[in-house]
Order: sequence, then C-alpha cells, then structure tokens
Amino acid sequence: MSIGRVFVLGHSQDKECVSREVGRRTTSITVPRDKCGVETVQHGKGAGYTSSVNIVISFHDKFLTKVDRAYNITCLFAPTGDVVSYALTVQPSLLKDIQVLADQPSCEYEVFDVRTRRPAEVVHVNAPLEHVWTCDGANLDLFCMRVHDCVINEGKSRRRSKIIDSEGCSLDTTRLPNLRYDNNKLSARVMSKAFRFGDDVAVEFECNVRLDLRNGTSCPRPRC
Repeated sequence: MSIGRVFVLGHSQDKECVSREVGRRTTSITVPRDKCGVETVQHGKGAGYTSSVNIVISFHDKFLTKVDRAYNITCLFAPTGDVVSYALTVQPSLLKDIQVLADQPSCEYEVFDVRTRRPAEVVHVNAPLEHVWTCDGANLDLFCMRVHDCVINEGKSRRRSKIIDSEGCSLDTTRLPNLRYDNNKLSARVMSKAFRFGDDVAVEFECNVRLDLRNGTSCPRPRC
C-alpha cells in the first residue's frame, strides 16, 4: 500500500493544504486561491492575474526523502475571450510545459411569458414578460457576468435602437427596467411589458454578455 502525501510547501500542518490519498496509484490536491500561501499577482486592468504555489509530493507520511519532488505551479487566469492556461514547471528534472484549456461558461438569453412560464413567441401588447440571461458550465466561481450593449431590432425596418448601454444600464426604464443580478449564479433578469413599433409585429432583442474574472468574493454591479 502506498503511503504518502501531497502538500503546499511550508503548510504541511494545515489540513486545507494537504492531501492524503492512501493506496492509490494517482493523487491530487485542491488548493484554495486565498489560502496556503498562494501568491497572486494582478497584471493590470483587463489583463488577468497569475497565482503561484509550491507543491511537494512526498513518498513518506512524515519525512522528506531524496525521492520526493517539488513543483512550482503558476496558473494564469485570463479574461474571457483569451485562453485560460495552466503552465506547470517541474523541478528538479527536465522542464516540460503542460497547458490545459479550461472550459468557459456558455451564455444564453431567453424571454418568458410570465403567465405561461414558457419562452415567449407570440404575445399581446402589454403582456408581462421576463427577460433572463444565464451562463452555465464549468468554473462558474471564477467569473463575473455583465449584460451590456443591448439593442432592439424594429421589425421590417430593421432599425436598431439601443436599450441597454455599455455599462449595463437601461436607457429606457419604461420599456426595460435595470437588470437584477443573482449573487449566487451567473444570471440576470428583469420584468417588462410587451411592446411594438407602429405596424411592425416582430421585435427582436439582441444583447452582449461579458464574463470577467472574479476578483474577490463578490462581483461588481452596474451603477445606474
């Protein structure tokens, strides 16, 4: 039976910084970003940040031996649109870069008929509607979400009218009030009434959703 441990250098007595998986051929460790001596460096606004930590793989439950290995792990967290990569450096040994592409959330926008709780397709003027933006997938706790630059395509004329600005604030709260964000999920929603332009019967909403890397425990919200 294999007996050993994986721990953060200098934190072998901290339970959150140690992993013991006895009897397995493979092992792993999860290190909190704000604990265990993890060093985080911000690279300027919008440029992301790196977090570094030294990990030790020890083949003895209590002592360090000559066959143990130390790893300096640096993780680069880049804003959405760029690749989130993990660069792994192993010492002492031949150096080999390992890159892993992290899955990023996918987002969707739906409008629901409040009375039926189904996606709205054909509704009457002044019918109550709920606009919902949601992002789902892996690594949700790494990101903050903001809906911005929404426009309305006005039926046959295809004239475009902006309804939400670049900061995420409504430009016409009578038609579309300011959005409410869920603090525990990547989602936003708002209630409105169905409306139309002149004789046009088709109204199309189009929005942008931006995912920024979370810096701390809460996400900044638009100040409207």
